[in-house]
Amino acid sequence: MEAGHAAQNVYLQAVSLNLGTGVVGAFKDDEVRSILNMSDEENPLYIMPVGKI
Repeated sequence: MEAGHAAQNVYLQAVSLNLGTGVVGAFKDDEVRSILNMSDEENPLYIMPVGKI
């Protein structure tokens, strides 16, 4: 639930900056964890690219 609240804030900030974003919820967790140097105790929930529309 907290991840959803955080994602909403990213959406709102993107709109206020005239940028677009979207949520990607299906990805290879292990690869994302490796790229971001996350520990085994951390789990990626969303990927939210932000950019010009």
